[in-house]
This record gives sequence, C-alpha cells and structure tokens, in this order.
Amino acid sequence: MDAVLHHVVIVGGGFGGLWAARGLTDASVRITLIDRQNHHLFQPLLYQVATAGLSAPAIAAPLRHILRKQTNVTTLMAEVRAIDRGTNTITFADDSTLADTLTYDTLILAAGATHSYFGNDAWREAAPGLKTLDDALLIRQRVLTAFERAETCASHEERSQWLTFAVVGAGPTVVE
Repeated sequence: MDAVLHHVVIVGGGFGGLWAARGLTDASVRITLIDRQNHHLFQPLLYQVATAGLSAPAIAAPLRHILRKQTNVTTLMAEVRAIDRGTNTITFADDSTLADTLTYDTLILAAGATHSYFGNDAWREAAPGLKTLDDALLIRQRVLTAFERAETCASHEERSQWLTFAVVGAGPTVVE
C-alpha cells in the first residue's frame, strides 16, 4: 500500500503559485493548485493587450498545459471560499453552487494582488485597473471606441477630447 503523501495546497496560479508548484516537481508530495482562472497570466504584457498590440491568448497559458509533465499536481479552477487553519481545510467552489473541501498539510497562499482606489471606489467606473485579461479587454474596447469616435468628429477640439487619455501610476506597466 502506498504511503500517504504530504498534501500541499497552493492558492493562485500566478508567478508565486506556479513557481511554488514547479519548485516541488521532484518532491514526494501531492499538490493541488487552485485558481479562479484556468490560465497563468503574464501580467507584464497586459498593457499590450489593452492597447491592441497582442491578443489575450498571447499572454495567457493554460495552467494544466504548463504543468502537464508534473505528475504530482492537480489543478482546479475554483474560488477559495474559506480556510480553516484549525482543521487544515480549505473550502472552494466552482461556478456551480456546490462547494468542496480539501485537507492540507501545507498551504501556500499566492492569490495575487489587485489595484487600489485608495478609498475612492467611485473612480472604479472611470478608471479601470489593469490586473486581469478582463481589465485589459475593457481598456482596449474603450481605447478603440475613442479612436472610432474621434474619426467622425467635425472639429479638432472634439477630436482632441476623444484622443486624450490619462494614465495613473508609475509601475512598469504604466511606464511602458
């Protein structure tokens, strides 16, 4: 009978979660990687998708494909709903109403980050963040729509309004 393997649960399929899973390739552990998306997103190139320089699939690779040769990993597309450190359990659910629970020996939280409006959530509608493919596609749609509307403007002033964009932030994405 096989010995019970140490169970590692990794929450997040971004750089942190993916590298943690890869770092355990040769370990005698069983890994479950849980992410809300079924792909790893190369976030540094999101601006290229937002500005129509790249298509979304160019910067998003399926997690199962990336980890296909790593036999000790199971990937689940689900959202973590609860973590109980007392019982070492994690509750997650996919798009259905069914929730499931896993027991873990080691938990690695690499769920990523999101943008902040510094307490000004009213800015969210006018100023979308750029952390996900959905964010990039929304910005792309807004930029391309602005170009289309500028094309039909009769005056330089009106055209200039459609072609004026404000970018906030000074991280690598904004600098690019």
